[in-house]
Amino acid sequence: MSKAIIFDFDGTLINSKPVIEECFHKTTKELAPDRLKISKNILIGPPLRQTVSEILGDPQHPLIEKFIKSFIQVHDNELLKRSMPYPGVNDTLINLHQHGVKMAIATNKRMLPTKKIIKNFGWDDLFVYIECTDTYKIIQNKSQMINKIVMKNSNFKTAFFVGDTVDDGLSAIKNKILFIKVNYGYGKDQDWTKIKSHLSIDNFEEIKNII
Repeated sequence: MSKAIIFDFDGTLINSKPVIEECFHKTTKELAPDRLKISKNILIGPPLRQTVSEILGDPQHPLIEKFIKSFIQVHDNELLKRSMPYPGVNDTLINLHQHGVKMAIATNKRMLPTKKIIKNFGWDDLFVYIECTDTYKIIQNKSQMINKIVMKNSNFKTAFFVGDTVDDGLSAIKNKILFIKVNYGYGKDQDWTKIKSHLSIDNFEEIKNII
């Protein structure tokens, strides 16, 4: 079995949905109150700019930069501490690390809040690599993040990718690594008919069964 695993973050390791939804609601109410209904029905998980464009209804909307700045301020300064690991995640990650499993993260979350959360949970030493949407000057998508990890370390060429959205599945397939779907995440209501999963799990602790 693989001795390497790449994890998505939001919706897979941590439940940040209530926090993110509140941030979007507060910022939308302030800047675009006529779009509140849209903000309540967005998918949590895609990159911030993509989601903001969806809320505002136009990727060239004049309020996009202001919206993003306001969201970041609310998210990072007021609500970040309320993100929590899913049941079994903390103990399972520690167990995998103790058994020598190489672990990495590929997330559409920005690097600053990702590292803050990881530090808050005491996970600093658990992950070999952390790839975020803003790790480099050019924004990268999930598939590119996985590719960066695989290219850095040959152990990850046979890794599993664990995620909760269709885009996670497509990104794993594009990089020719096996995908494990978590059924409790944000993408559970998406159309999964075109995604081939190596395994789907209802509880994060089931990850230990593949090692």
